[in-house]
Amino acid sequence: MDHEQLRLGSDLLAAIRAGVSSAVEYGGAFVAPSHLILGVLGDEQVGPVLEPLVPREKILRAAEEAPKKLPGVVEVPEGALPERERPPFVRYNTLAFHSLDGTRVLYLDGEANRLFVEGSRRADGTYHVRHLVMGCAAEAVKDRELLELFGADPAGVMAAMVALGDESFG
Repeated sequence: MDHEQLRLGSDLLAAIRAGVSSAVEYGGAFVAPSHLILGVLGDEQVGPVLEPLVPREKILRAAEEAPKKLPGVVEVPEGALPERERPPFVRYNTLAFHSLDGTRVLYLDGEANRLFVEGSRRADGTYHVRHLVMGCAAEAVKDRELLELFGADPAGVMAAMVALGDESFG
């Protein structure tokens, strides 16, 4: 395996796909951090640990408001195309994922992409849901808006994710 690559765990993919489905449900064109958190709350191992630590009502309100915000992404231009040929779809400087039912594909917005990358820094070998949550908790300390979604205790969230340990995600 290339040392520059991480394997995405099936639990992480399921949580992100649930986040995409949440964004679709709230009318979003991009997946915002609140949508990701809603997806994570549905994870059978991480969700029950995280649920009592985060303010669900604030997360739901943020999910409703997310479609009204600018996505914070940049369109990636296509290379040279033949005259009058258009690219098949618009690409952005972020990642795209399918919804749970596979019918929709949405890109992460700029903030959600930043959280995804921050979580990847905590993974070694395979990137799991708990790593994404740890990345969110680390960023919440620096970001007031994210801190509101993570409640008053991002350090407690981090400790809970560390306590889960990688052996839970074999």
